[in-house]
Amino acid sequence: MIMMTSRLAKLMFALFALLLSRSAFAGSVSFQMSLTGPELTVINQGNNSAYYPAAFTLLADGSWRQLAAAVKPAELAPGASMKVIWPELRPREQLPALERMQPVMVRFFDQAGVGFGQISFFHTPPAAKAVLRAGYVGGVLQVEPPEAVFSIRASWVLWSREEGVRPIRLPLRFEHIQPPALRIDWLGQGRTPLQLDTGAGQPEVILLHETEQGYALQRVSNGGLQGREHRAVWLDASKKFYSAAWIALAIAAGAMLLQFLRRPRRSAIP
Repeated sequence: MIMMTSRLAKLMFALFALLLSRSAFAGSVSFQMSLTGPELTVINQGNNSAYYPAAFTLLADGSWRQLAAAVKPAELAPGASMKVIWPELRPREQLPALERMQPVMVRFFDQAGVGFGQISFFHTPPAAKAVLRAGYVGGVLQVEPPEAVFSIRASWVLWSREEGVRPIRLPLRFEHIQPPALRIDWLGQGRTPLQLDTGAGQPEVILLHETEQGYALQRVSNGGLQGREHRAVWLDASKKFYSAAWIALAIAAGAMLLQFLRRPRRSAIP
């Protein structure tokens, strides 16, 4: 009887540990950035670590330039910060129009080795009043041309390439591979929709439209794979394991209570 109760206690402890550890699978990573003179500070505001983080800035030709870091951390824990050197110290008014918005991309790997990225601006352009029809079709980004070609003369396509879980099936190489931003001249494009492979992860895309009033920003939602393509199958099944663990914990507690009630009671000694 004592051995059975001990086994049930061990089972309950293991199930309780499983329920506590589930929080590690539901985390996120996001960054806050500040620019002070030649120093860019990147802070991990999420509740999961970011591995091998790197910061990039967008140049006038659309290429992403990796910024030098005094110390390259292998892991950026929640609340930790990374400092990199901001290369451009000229006044914003002297910069090319694209660089004037000071776009920054932070790329990193999660605990499974899947690559992600976050794009932000220190000077975000206003939201576009006239937007293009854009979204993922068959896993490929598709952007329809504007109805009036002169309303939006050209559009820059910015995205953080995300390949999902496919690369982790091979030996991991923690290298950041990011294609340059793409500029679409709609007069030259004609009525043919743009089709672009942004990676199997189908990340969120930013469209910067060149209009007579200046740049305008449009966001295109991701392809809905962040919850599935970016996670291994056993992580996707964690919700079912979580529910099953609660049921098993309740059964184990009931069994222990039943064992206790069935224990023979000694008579009181007079």
